[in-house]
Amino acid sequence: MLVVKMNRGTLKLPPETARRIGANAKFTIITSGDTLILKKITPVRLSQIAGRAPKDKSMSLSEISQEVHRSRRSRRAHRR
Repeated sequence: MLVVKMNRGTLKLPPETARRIGANAKFTIITSGDTLILKKITPVRLSQIAGRAPKDKSMSLSEISQEVHRSRRSRRAHRR
């Protein structure tokens, strides 16, 4: 178990953990009672979304909109 100190509203991670996670990592915070969970956010790359598009035809605005909504729903589900 790692012990993390809080000072003036800032959490200080142990150096080994900070190196493993990366200097500019972003997190979502999940709380439940007295439990605090930090989950690293890994943004979906535009190229991943574009890779799901059909190769043989252009997408309509409606199809693009549906894909954007699907991606947002997926991100929201991962935050929980």
